[in-house]
Amino acid sequence: MRTLAVLDVILRPSRAATLAVCLFATDLVAESPVDWRYTLLPSSQLVDDCYCGRPTLLLPLRGTFDLKSQVVHPLFVRYAVTNIAWEASTGGGTAYKIRGHGWYEVGGEVAVVQTMALDLQIDNGFTNRLCSFTNSNYSPGRLWPMLQVHLDETNQAVMQFYRLDLDAAPFHELWFSTANGFTPGIWPPFTEHVSGGDLVSSTGRVVKRNHELTRQLGIMPMVPDLGLDALEMLPGGEIAFSAEDDIFSETLGALHHGDLLSNRGRVVTAYDKLSGAFGPEPPPANQGLDAVQVLANGELYFSVEQDFFSEALGRTIRKGDLLSSLGVVIRSNEELIAQFQPADPKQDYGLDALYVWPGGEIWFSVENGFHGPHFENYGPGDLLSDQGYVVYRNLDLMQSFQPLEDLADFGLDSLFIISDADIPESSQQRPESTRVAIAPGGADLLITWKAGGRVFQLERAPSIVGPWEPISPIQPEPPVLDAGALTNAPQGFYRLRQW
Repeated sequence: MRTLAVLDVILRPSRAATLAVCLFATDLVAESPVDWRYTLLPSSQLVDDCYCGRPTLLLPLRGTFDLKSQVVHPLFVRYAVTNIAWEASTGGGTAYKIRGHGWYEVGGEVAVVQTMALDLQIDNGFTNRLCSFTNSNYSPGRLWPMLQVHLDETNQAVMQFYRLDLDAAPFHELWFSTANGFTPGIWPPFTEHVSGGDLVSSTGRVVKRNHELTRQLGIMPMVPDLGLDALEMLPGGEIAFSAEDDIFSETLGALHHGDLLSNRGRVVTAYDKLSGAFGPEPPPANQGLDAVQVLANGELYFSVEQDFFSEALGRTIRKGDLLSSLGVVIRSNEELIAQFQPADPKQDYGLDALYVWPGGEIWFSVENGFHGPHFENYGPGDLLSDQGYVVYRNLDLMQSFQPLEDLADFGLDSLFIISDADIPESSQQRPESTRVAIAPGGADLLITWKAGGRVFQLERAPSIVGPWEPISPIQPEPPVLDAGALTNAPQGFYRLRQW
């Protein structure tokens, strides 16, 4: 990922503060080695064991770490594992804080193998000791860039010892919408309802309200909520989405629930162009739009809400199939869920949310839940992998919001993943322009930009060499208000991260 230093702000003390702004039109930070942020998935755990005979503690493990490439060899790649920040808890009891570093190596001449070695400081509130870990099973548990590795402590204490089960994926945040609205339990007085049409983040915040997505579509009178069935981020922070129902626009005419719309007031792709390559019979047909992803070459992956017959392929296209705008079925619904061994493998369970990783792994949700061979339940709000594992149970995905409603599943209608492993070429372009303004009151800076990325985060540092700290959440568009920027420090440097 490329980071761009966009401006340098200097304050010189005087009776009337003087603001000097230098705008940089060139990259101040060149291409760096691969540096990816990883997030531990809910299946990760810390095992606290003891030779004393006490019960073994299995503790859910949460947190993030970074991988930075160090050695790139034709047969293997070695990464530094840095910025480890993990937490584990017994659920109201002992809390564990884990910090440290290490290395990870993957590759091989005959078969792919992985090796990880970590030095971790583990503080459980009673002891705080340095523990070394490595793995004894060298087979990668998951497709790259996913990580699954089991680590054993190599410098065990006299009685106590630890093990780590790490399942991780390279993302900063998941943006999604739910099928059912909810009331977050993290925002007193708990009256701020989130609808199924709002775009939210796994960090526990609302990214965009539904009315912010639809207000430039010329819908009169304004409707409270059109729903949010499909979602994709386009270059420049444009948000593409589909609505749940047909509606009329004063400026665009009839809008259909199969159209891919834009928060900037345009139709990105009409429903008939999406399915046109399949030769639907009888044409034209509005089969709806349930999931979408735009590839770098402009090809669209998508799913529909209703089955239809494809004259071009001579077969029925089902609502759970993963389709391409080129007129190809990428995966049938049966193929997507095959690894889960559903009790009824021939049934179509729908395809509501979608994300295809660069390595080919597909994360998705279904419209209708199903059961596995041993009565395992997979709900419509669970985030699943076509490799046969649950990425997030729905309530784990919702955990940051602590919803007050007593629902087992809020559904999962759309999905966008912010990942260092999936950065389009548009994010490598330099910002075309930047603007800095002093906000009313004279203490804050209002910073705007125009850049090719899909989402952005502004960082600030006291000097050009860092350390850099985010001053905004990851967001689809400017501006960013740096509160107290003109009073807290005499000098500040900013850089824009884009994905």
